[in-house]
Amino acid sequence: MNLARHRSIDIRQLRYFLVLAEELNFRRAAERLHLTQPPLSRQIAALEQALGVALLDRSGPLTRLTAAGEQARAAFAQAVQAFDAALAGVAAQAAALPATLRLGLPWWFDMSAFAQLDAAWRAATAQVPLEPQLEAGPELLAGLLRQTLDAALIAMPHDLQGLRHVEVARLQHVAVVPAASPLARKRALRLADLQDGPVFLRFARRVNPALWTHYQRQYEALGFRPRREAEAPGTTATIAQIAAGRGCTLLPTALARQRYPGVAYRRLVDPVTVDVHLVLREGLDPTLVKALSEQPALFGAALG
Repeated sequence: MNLARHRSIDIRQLRYFLVLAEELNFRRAAERLHLTQPPLSRQIAALEQALGVALLDRSGPLTRLTAAGEQARAAFAQAVQAFDAALAGVAAQAAALPATLRLGLPWWFDMSAFAQLDAAWRAATAQVPLEPQLEAGPELLAGLLRQTLDAALIAMPHDLQGLRHVEVARLQHVAVVPAASPLARKRALRLADLQDGPVFLRFARRVNPALWTHYQRQYEALGFRPRREAEAPGTTATIAQIAAGRGCTLLPTALARQRYPGVAYRRLVDPVTVDVHLVLREGLDPTLVKALSEQPALFGAALG
């Protein structure tokens, strides 16, 4: 079998032959195909030459199919049907894909890194662009369950209610202190250094009880009990409080890339960490599921 010769056959020739096999008349077949007879004859001759067999018997007054032609008619009809079905399936799948992938991000995510994440995602996967939405963990999970989000980076622990997920990063934390305070004069800080400093600001327990407990257990294990503590009033307001010398906090290292007047970031010696998982909604297109599941390092890098 000469495979190289067979590769010269294209689907158009099969379609031409199938019409001719129905008509058994070159003129009528050419009219159905909106061709003249010479190009149809050339394509059929090329098909027979590539196959190395005669498909048509032209020796008598009527055109007839040879035994090989009868076999070819059945086989080519199946091949053309499969080809058309494959094209339709790809087209339908492409039409079903969203224009963007709605990605939920934790409220503390450094959005200055998002453009690079989106570009790296598209370069690595050739998939649709990312559309970001920043929320606290519970709101991200709710968006996945309502299917208003396709995927989300969620700080653990969290009850993910059976949703598919993959760990992308374990993030260390930094101390965020007033730039004018004595704490800012040190290159690195321990939690003990924050005990008697400005008011320690952290999110309220009701916002995310599981994550609050996760941090509390780490603080207790490290003997950290701040003398003055208050609820963090949101990222912008918290940073403003710190810049005014009225507080300090801990944040994932991702936020250390953002610079604010009056605020200093210092390496934290004590190991305060949080794991972040990429969580996918139910019913997400399998192509996107595969692409997301294969890129944990890409999302981890974006978290710093």
